[in-house]
Amino acid sequence: MGSSIGSSRRFRRLWPRLAVVLLAGLAAASAARAALPDYLRAALGKFSAELPAHWAYTTTTVRKEVSTAERYDPAKPPGAQWTLLLYNGQPPAARELEKYQQLRAANPVPATTANFARGDIEPGSLQLVREDAERAEFLGGFREESAGADKMLRHLQLRLTVNKRRPHVEKFTLSLREPYTPILGVKMNELVVEMNFTPPTPDRPSLPAASSSHFTGRIFFIGTQEDLRVTYSDFAPAG
Repeated sequence: MGSSIGSSRRFRRLWPRLAVVLLAGLAAASAARAALPDYLRAALGKFSAELPAHWAYTTTTVRKEVSTAERYDPAKPPGAQWTLLLYNGQPPAARELEKYQQLRAANPVPATTANFARGDIEPGSLQLVREDAERAEFLGGFREESAGADKMLRHLQLRLTVNKRRPHVEKFTLSLREPYTPILGVKMNELVVEMNFTPPTPDRPSLPAASSSHFTGRIFFIGTQEDLRVTYSDFAPAG
């Protein structure tokens, strides 16, 4: 009982100091948000790194010596939402169509364009690195609580290119701060992911235009490198 009373008294003595620290932290966070330029806050408010839901679109993917063009239409029944249009620039052969259908049966959902969401960005971390009359570039990072179980976001630096006249994110770049081992046997030496977006118009939001990724590392002592390029086109509201 005495120990409990003593702890309660100590807490009451410490509380005023704790309250000051908490209020100072909240004030600093509010000041950081208020310090953001209006165009940046407007751009972040509309930004999404995800492929848009309820839109049909075409992707052209180039990986090593292979290129594919696919059409995605979420208005179609499950199992028919993906169509392989071209394989290495030519209409696909029967064997290529069969392999593609098997692949899409196992992976029917579109891959997201990034492994972070708008709410993962830490606004207070964004620092202006250059600007002109048209656009500005910011460097920053992600919220600690958004790092996830694998803590991947903690190891990435974010660069945003923001259009000032028509506020929107024109491009983001993710880059690995330093070599990183996410799991046993895997070493990531380099990772750079970049995505460009179209400007918004009265009848459509800012949409993905192109993305690229570059990775080098090791998997159980075997060096590996992958370069991937994807372009997005022919967006249309599904249905």
